[in-house]
Amino acid sequence: MTAMSGAPWSVALDYSHSAAIALAVRDALGITGPLGLPAVDPPQTLVIEPAVAADGGIDDLWRRWWDRALPTAGPKEPGPRLPPEGLLGRVVEGNHDTLHRWSAARKREVAEATRPTRAVPRLRDALREYEQTTGIRIGGFRLQVTAVPVAGPVFLPLDGDQLVVSIALLRDRAEYLRRLLAHFGPTPG
Repeated sequence: MTAMSGAPWSVALDYSHSAAIALAVRDALGITGPLGLPAVDPPQTLVIEPAVAADGGIDDLWRRWWDRALPTAGPKEPGPRLPPEGLLGRVVEGNHDTLHRWSAARKREVAEATRPTRAVPRLRDALREYEQTTGIRIGGFRLQVTAVPVAGPVFLPLDGDQLVVSIALLRDRAEYLRRLLAHFGPTPG
């Protein structure tokens, strides 16, 4: 029997209301965002003022907002993330209740998808099984995983410590764990 690697590891999974709302606004405005993330799922219809839709600089405003909305790896920033300013702020404020109800429902989906059950392996168990069957030890790692409500099984590494995954992928726990194991990169035992 191979013992598990003694290297410390942690995976922090979070859902970001700010990122989800930014993605819903992105789709409502028809903006092509960075990272190539697909459309939100389920889509959300928003009321958009004609002046906002006609503004030529809205894409740049959205990208700056997105950079602040997506959580970063490392220590958490104190307090809530600020909504966007200007025309984007008007979109968020004008659709506040709709966006927050929609986002809260997505957060509940994340909770449901990640609820521990006997039939679904936990990461610790998947790591142990992987190391025992392959004889390869996985080194220490720390990951910040942000779940977003986009269509399809998205697994997007942003850097070595930060990932964006879709709620759809979280629902397929075996595939999510397989992709996490592949991302860690095995090291010789």
